[in-house]
Amino acid sequence: MQTKVTFIYDYKQIDLPEGMMELILPDMDAFIEFQCQGLAEKHSSIQLAEGQAHVLTDDMIKKEELPGIETVEDYRRALMEEVPRVILAEQTQMILMNYLVPQLVQRSTFEIDDEEASRESLKRLEIFESNALEKGLSLQEAGRQEFGLPEMDEGQIRQYVLTLARTNFLFRILAHEYLSRQGKTFDLASYSGYIKELSEVSGMPEQEVRDLVPLHIYMEEVPVLVMLDELSAWLEPQISLKAQETEEAAE
Repeated sequence: MQTKVTFIYDYKQIDLPEGMMELILPDMDAFIEFQCQGLAEKHSSIQLAEGQAHVLTDDMIKKEELPGIETVEDYRRALMEEVPRVILAEQTQMILMNYLVPQLVQRSTFEIDDEEASRESLKRLEIFESNALEKGLSLQEAGRQEFGLPEMDEGQIRQYVLTLARTNFLFRILAHEYLSRQGKTFDLASYSGYIKELSEVSGMPEQEVRDLVPLHIYMEEVPVLVMLDELSAWLEPQISLKAQETEEAAE
């Protein structure tokens, strides 16, 4: 028997965690000033007395060779626009992978080939342990680095990786079926069109794109990415960003 999904829960019916849906932005003026000061110190060759601050100039900005950014004002404006976007994207990714995907898998129904599921989970654990060994990290250190895990013993970390791998395996099955029901196929016939489109968008020769995205990756992983994009597009607009209250406003 091969693992398959028999019922796909409507992800739009999943209640999202209220505590994660509202973010308070940092003090943007202070953050931008800190970034500008750091850049000024990087490029300045002047030794200042203690307590004095370096001044960021347009010439310093140009040395960074940032696309479309020529002046200090450009740099400040870019930070003001980009930082909230980055914070929102990171929060969306966190909720997506730590909450929405596990909930979707849990609420859907599968016919599971336990041998197949266990094999996939063990494969992921072996990769995790091998990467930790290559980097000279303990499993605890690797867990903190890769997943942001709190203090756990090795047994708990292994169990976490196995559970995560099983969830990801089932989500891959679910994503394939979900997109298939929408008439989207990821097979040899559609692969050529995908490679051509990616080549045109990236400007890379088709053979280079094929080397980067071989057929088996396209068939196994691209459906997952497509569904994650759909989930993100639904989730992100529901997360609100609020400016940090100033002391004057609080009073």
